[in-house]
Amino acid sequence: MGKQPLIVALEGIDGSGKSVQFKRLHARLEAAGLRVGVLDFPCYEGFFGREIGKMLSNAEGVSAAVVDVKSMSLWYAMDRKIAFDQFDRSKYDIVLLNRSTMANAAYQGSRVPEGTSHRDFIQWIFDLEFKELQIPQPEMFFIFDIPTATSRANVAKKGHRDYVGDDADVYEKDLAFLDAVRSGYHLCAEVFPGTVLLSCAEEDGRMKPMEVIEDLVWSHIQPLLNA
Repeated sequence: MGKQPLIVALEGIDGSGKSVQFKRLHARLEAAGLRVGVLDFPCYEGFFGREIGKMLSNAEGVSAAVVDVKSMSLWYAMDRKIAFDQFDRSKYDIVLLNRSTMANAAYQGSRVPEGTSHRDFIQWIFDLEFKELQIPQPEMFFIFDIPTATSRANVAKKGHRDYVGDDADVYEKDLAFLDAVRSGYHLCAEVFPGTVLLSCAEEDGRMKPMEVIEDLVWSHIQPLLNA
């Protein structure tokens, strides 16, 4: 695969099963003998990630739900920029991203002011991160797509998380917002090259078996590994 590793991003609204599939894909790639690097966004242990965590939990009276979209987008973009600058990609065959630039576009794009084109904002995020900040662009994005009602039920099972405690964060609590984010992800699938949109729920809203979803992901990645 040359000196630079393959970069693959896993995306989806909260509770989509993305983190489970991330772990399964990581294990499967290592079992295939590949050196796997991992970046998990936001990086809550870093400067920008810590500030994002405060806004997501409304810990200091400033909520991510009300910060203007371009300002909020810059926090996420800089968190990613610093993380990549400090990350030695040359040690790996493949790098997995748990959320990426696409999450910035889908989540912040859902809050654009009335009269602003959602598609134009997604393109602005794309240009900001990949062109202006020169953050490495993934060769493939997986979107784990589920209904928002399924998302909310799954979020309720997450338990304690350091940045928000036992509660849902300010984004997860807002179902209308999550509906808009899901629509944003569908739009991102049209804008971002190399995107695979995976339907991860049955018609009744139940999650498909994790093994089935894992095999779907692998069927798309394997040809890239053999290229």
